[in-house]
Amino acid sequence: MNDLESFLEWKPYLFSIAYRITGSYVDAEDILQESYLRWLSVNKNIVENPKSYLGSIVARLAFDLLKKASRKKETYIGPYLPEPIPEKWDGLDEVDEEKMNFVFLVLLETLNPFERAVLLLRESFDFDFETIGKIIGKTPEYSRKILSRAKQALKQRKKKFDPDPKFHAKLLMEFSLACAKQDTNSLSKLLKEDVIAYSDGGGKVHAARIPIPGLSRVITFLKQTTKKAMNTSTVYFGYANGDPMIIGYDKDGVPKFVQLISVEGNLISNIYTVANPEKLKGFQNMDQLKKLGYIRKPNLISFLILDFQNKIKAFLN
Repeated sequence: MNDLESFLEWKPYLFSIAYRITGSYVDAEDILQESYLRWLSVNKNIVENPKSYLGSIVARLAFDLLKKASRKKETYIGPYLPEPIPEKWDGLDEVDEEKMNFVFLVLLETLNPFERAVLLLRESFDFDFETIGKIIGKTPEYSRKILSRAKQALKQRKKKFDPDPKFHAKLLMEFSLACAKQDTNSLSKLLKEDVIAYSDGGGKVHAARIPIPGLSRVITFLKQTTKKAMNTSTVYFGYANGDPMIIGYDKDGVPKFVQLISVEGNLISNIYTVANPEKLKGFQNMDQLKKLGYIRKPNLISFLILDFQNKIKAFLN
């Protein structure tokens, strides 16, 4: 097996490490290129376990980039959200455990670089503490303390965000229909009282520069932005990071936004809109994504049935 074949064998695993640590599709791709160049210069006779060796290289590069990115986030314009990645939905009732849920990526943004790296390397990739310590420049003992601190921090912030996949998709569809109809009453029944809307434009496109809290303010915001999007974008449904999403493209097929929701109980607790063009590069090839089945146009019949069902419910209530 030559150098390229050996590297490609572990590429999905390596990409997963880079993406989970950085939360960036583009950065993960750059890290893989850099790690391959380093792999070419390595004496393979001293490498006992290529997977472990390559994993450590990628983890170090990702951690170094994460530390630099954390400083940039301090001056980032508006809310900072992870880069979503398009995924093909297999129709199974259960979400693949290997997928990195978008909402969990959002939670990871609340950790510092050391906490995030240690948590992921240990809990997701089963790195031993000696290797983790070398990657982050700490002792194995201190790395254990960092893990404990990270788990405790997430436990305090984490809410239930893993609803039934079918219900999640149906709720997003109802949400989309209510937004399109500018239906205040329906939106009020789908959103929690303390719902928050986050918009990540990165200062590159027009977006709310602070999170928008509260039912009435969020509904007003949604009606305004949806009305504009309907006039300028073609909307598709798909999946990103294992979660159902809405994506809008302009007339030239350029992605304009990706929108996802988090669910608590039976209601929408958070709305995440990623509009920063630099974070939508994974969705650039619209025709290819359509051909591969990653995105699809809304099914008009399904919308009509859903609208009819909602009217029947309203009548009965």
